[in-house]
Amino acid sequence: MLDPIKTYEMPYTPQQQAFQLYEVQGKTISNKTYPHETDRPHRHKYYEICVFVTGAGRHEIDFATHEIQSNSIHFLSPGQVHLISREEDYHGYLLVFSKDFYALDTFHEDLLFQLPFFNNPTMIPILNLDQVGFQDILSLIHTIKKEYTTPQELAKEILRSYLQVFLLKCKQYYVHYFAEKKNMLDPHFTLVQQFNTLLEQQFRQNHLVQDYADQLSLSPALLNKYVKKITGSTAGELLMERLILQAKRYLIYTDLSNKEIAYQLNYEDPSYFSRIFKKKTGLTPSEFRQIENEKYQQ
Repeated sequence: MLDPIKTYEMPYTPQQQAFQLYEVQGKTISNKTYPHETDRPHRHKYYEICVFVTGAGRHEIDFATHEIQSNSIHFLSPGQVHLISREEDYHGYLLVFSKDFYALDTFHEDLLFQLPFFNNPTMIPILNLDQVGFQDILSLIHTIKKEYTTPQELAKEILRSYLQVFLLKCKQYYVHYFAEKKNMLDPHFTLVQQFNTLLEQQFRQNHLVQDYADQLSLSPALLNKYVKKITGSTAGELLMERLILQAKRYLIYTDLSNKEIAYQLNYEDPSYFSRIFKKKTGLTPSEFRQIENEKYQQ
């Protein structure tokens, strides 16, 4: 069965379709080449960076609601369910790019999984900056915009290089603000990122910590120890949290039955899945769906 949550491909434009930059003023994106304006939660197959110059509105990312602040950057990885609600005095930029665009000719694909704000469910995908730091980032946006709007020879290569600099600057600020709090300087942090990458790719099929430990050449006990040291949760707990998150997505954003959701998550026994869901959330899947739907109707 295909994944039923609405998933968007890269917005199509005749040029630069693998990398696009939009300036957004007010509640909506006025650029007609960007067709994905929606009032429903959705996700993308590409990476998206929201740069908020003046913040006004809310951003829902995987059941967490964040107030949009000025001088902030929000990072979205492929597959994350989100919804942006902008107000009239909102102003910002939107950068979207495909994994292929980033990796082409530079072999940087693995670096996308080394950036702490992408492909990493245990990290906060938001960077709030002071005025000085944000102006540093904004100057890069203006440089990228100039190259993007007046393309010359080698434009894609130049844009790819600017994107790399932009992401590394964001990483620099992110590490500065979160290094100690998130144990990012611990020697096992990279290992935990590798685990997170495998988890995101395989959580539907592989429900045992052993499966991930084998791929990382560790014992399950050692993997649990290192993951808990960095995140505060064991590998098994993060695996279960990821499965429950996906179940919540299906319950709210689709009409799939509890039985169909269990099968989507590779549970052969739907009643066993329902018991796990209730144990972790305090609600049956049906109760959770009813309560959440009532929230959206208010």
